[in-house]
Amino acid sequence: MFKFSVRQKFLFVSSLVCFLAFLVLTWLVVTVNVDSQVGLAQLNQFFWQRLGRQQVWELVTDVLGYLLILIVVGLVFWQVYQWFSRKSLFCVDKNLLFLDIVLICVFVFYVFFEIFVVNYRPEIGTVSTKASYPSSHVMFFATVLPILMWLIWHYIKHRPTCLVLTILLSFTLLVGTVGRLLSGVHWFTDVLASLIISACLDCFYFIFV
Repeated sequence: MFKFSVRQKFLFVSSLVCFLAFLVLTWLVVTVNVDSQVGLAQLNQFFWQRLGRQQVWELVTDVLGYLLILIVVGLVFWQVYQWFSRKSLFCVDKNLLFLDIVLICVFVFYVFFEIFVVNYRPEIGTVSTKASYPSSHVMFFATVLPILMWLIWHYIKHRPTCLVLTILLSFTLLVGTVGRLLSGVHWFTDVLASLIISACLDCFYFIFV
């Protein structure tokens, strides 16, 4: 009979707590202080009015998002190579297969909130029709980048290289998250929700690796 270690139990509880926190935040955004298509309007307007909109940060985060997609595509090709060279899908490294599950979860969350819109993006002088909650960019960054850091330390044996890559990815995570908020295309709660659900997915991933 399989038994969870103390570490796995902690990660499971952490994942569950994060998911419940995400549900509570979503409920608050849907029901509390809803004004002009945005929930928790006073809180969100407070941050948005002070940060404004800076299109350069939108461009930077978009570019970082495309680069991260290329890395993920590279990992998919690596899995395909393992599949054919080892002649079985079940022989592909489980670390990579569980990453696929996490990526599917990210995609499901994205599609779900594109259909069932919670918040619309802030737009100057216009009424936005683009779904804003949660931020798909931040969710992608905050979910995938920590896992990539772990994969680096798992597969690369040269410690200085691991350290340099970890610092680079950590900086990318910081810029991607803060930059998306500074860009003005998302409300504060959009970014916060993305960080919470990403923490949930990351804890789930690390339970099994």
